[in-house]
Amino acid sequence: MSLAADARDAVRDRPFLLDALRAGVVNYAAAAAFLDLGDDEAVAAALRRFADDLPEFDPESRDVTVTMRSGVGLVGEDIDESDDDPVLSVAGVELASGGPLTAIIAEGEVDTTALATVLGRLDAESVVVDAAGVAGDTLAVVVPRRQGAAALQVVESAVSTIYA
Repeated sequence: MSLAADARDAVRDRPFLLDALRAGVVNYAAAAAFLDLGDDEAVAAALRRFADDLPEFDPESRDVTVTMRSGVGLVGEDIDESDDDPVLSVAGVELASGGPLTAIIAEGEVDTTALATVLGRLDAESVVVDAAGVAGDTLAVVVPRRQGAAALQVVESAVSTIYA
């Protein structure tokens, strides 16, 4: 494999660097040194060429409604059973009404890109995410009750404009 192909693979293994290349905010010499693939000047040149081929970020407004639902928990752990439909269910593990957590639910134009954006923003704000998922036109993140209000604001901001 060529050095250029190695550099592209190394960037794809580090999505934060791929995003930075797309945004045009990379110090190529520093990125080359960070990747440690060999000749830093040659790697920096390969990164410049790779960045030129990447699509730029395109901000995309989305129509999404965000709500908060307090008192959510794991069925079988936090609560015995719930008569309500689960807020989130993954491989038989369900979160439903009756527990110590808060669910933030976004409905509308959501997808995995929106979920990735939401999770990244929540991480940047040090909001703990206990569970998250997206299916159809619904996205849900479950957080500790005390972080519910902060998570609501982050999710509202994150889903209003997605940089795809």
